[in-house]
Amino acid sequence: MKEDTEDYIFNYHRSKLTFGLLLFEFEDAVKEGDGDRLLNVYKFALLFYKCYGHHKYAYVIFLYLVKVKAAISEMQAASLKYNRFYSRSGGKGCNISLDLKMEQLNKLLKTLWRGLGANLNEDSAARVANAIESLECIIESIDKDCVLDGRIGYCSKGKTEDTVKKIVNDLIEKRTFNYTPRRNGYPSFPQFPSPLLQSLDFRDLHSWMKGHLEQWEAIYEK
Repeated sequence: MKEDTEDYIFNYHRSKLTFGLLLFEFEDAVKEGDGDRLLNVYKFALLFYKCYGHHKYAYVIFLYLVKVKAAISEMQAASLKYNRFYSRSGGKGCNISLDLKMEQLNKLLKTLWRGLGANLNEDSAARVANAIESLECIIESIDKDCVLDGRIGYCSKGKTEDTVKKIVNDLIEKRTFNYTPRRNGYPSFPQFPSPLLQSLDFRDLHSWMKGHLEQWEAIYEK
């Protein structure tokens, strides 16, 4: 498609919708504790990270994929794939990531340390850290007794109906998903590209993957 026939408004919103659906897929895979879906999302994420210069994230994801598919045993791969979620109360769609759970525990631990005040030292800090899971159970029990059991690990969100309706009405009014040749883009994104991965150099990606595979081969074949 020639540049002078591009619809940059259409490009922008189509790409935004595509990326948003990918994020929804990631979030839903975590909530459902679906390691296979999450693995597929990581494959897409690898391309985005590599395309936009987030090389450390791309490296970590590629190493994860290599481990699951080839570098470790089948039992270890299954543990790595499925042991990435946490559910406090069970049920469908109630999982959170283990990383988020660790952040919550770290926050609780720091709060308890601050509560020690002048009594905080290496020994007392270690005792609190060793008892963190039991303390968390006590806190959850108190929350339940006080009818504060609505928290499942995610941040609370306000009602979004009005905001969604406004956004939808704006999109319909401006006919953003009706391709209109030569339509100028937004001031902040005057020439938004059509595919999000348009600038991805697949030859460079192949060379990058091959180089890391050669490095890891010496490590994991020992």
